[in-house]
Amino acid sequence: MKKIRIRELPDWPPQPGGAYDASTVFPTGGEATIAEVFPMRDRTVTFRGDFRGRHSYHYKAQTAKVAQQVYDIVAASIGGTVASLGEHEIQIES
Repeated sequence: MKKIRIRELPDWPPQPGGAYDASTVFPTGGEATIAEVFPMRDRTVTFRGDFRGRHSYHYKAQTAKVAQQVYDIVAASIGGTVASLGEHEIQIES
């Protein structure tokens, strides 16, 4: 096993998405505040961030074990920023 920071995962950070209109301002640099995490499906971690409106984030992990670790960290980080998630360590197969 090897420890890495979440920011080192492939395709991290997930890009904000969701329904929006022409005046929507999207967060850059992970400045959205984590507001809610949804039940994990397969290897996908879905959560909502607030930044001048609501934005959804979907992260598909390479393994179920990685997905569970990311999910647990997101759930424990409600109120923090998306950028701060990248600093947390997880264990991966080496």
